[in-house]
Amino acid sequence: MMDFLRRLMDNASNGDAFFLKGLRDANAGENERAMKSFEEAALRYRREEAVEKLARLRAHQLMVKYKTEASATEKQRIIEEVVLRLSKLAEIESPLPPFAPADSREVLRNWMEDKTLFIGECVAEHQARIEEEAILAELDSALPCELIGAIAGKERVEPVELTK
Repeated sequence: MMDFLRRLMDNASNGDAFFLKGLRDANAGENERAMKSFEEAALRYRREEAVEKLARLRAHQLMVKYKTEASATEKQRIIEEVVLRLSKLAEIESPLPPFAPADSREVLRNWMEDKTLFIGECVAEHQARIEEEAILAELDSALPCELIGAIAGKERVEPVELTK
């Protein structure tokens, strides 16, 4: 009997109610609960064939997922996906109470404020890795010959200036 009543209540709730609950949960820092509410809303939106609502919901899901992601690479991918999704929407619910519809560009701008430092760090980290790989590749090709000569003749090896 309880299962029947729960199914009846689930069907009575529409996707909007679960979406709003997910936004409230995310705002309160209850990210796992928010993701569950978003999935419930998505289930109903698919049933209702509410494509635009589902698109807005998925953007919010990604913004919440960003908060819980540990991998810098995955965070970078999520940022790119959020930018892509929000650029395709005219409006989206604000992630802040009262969760009123807002211009998606404004929501993106506000969401990105604390991400720009992270993006800069990722780019700098990536560039440093490329430079390190280039230096190591150059050392791998140059060192054996210089070391052999230095060891055989016990000559002093002058430092070589690396060029980019």
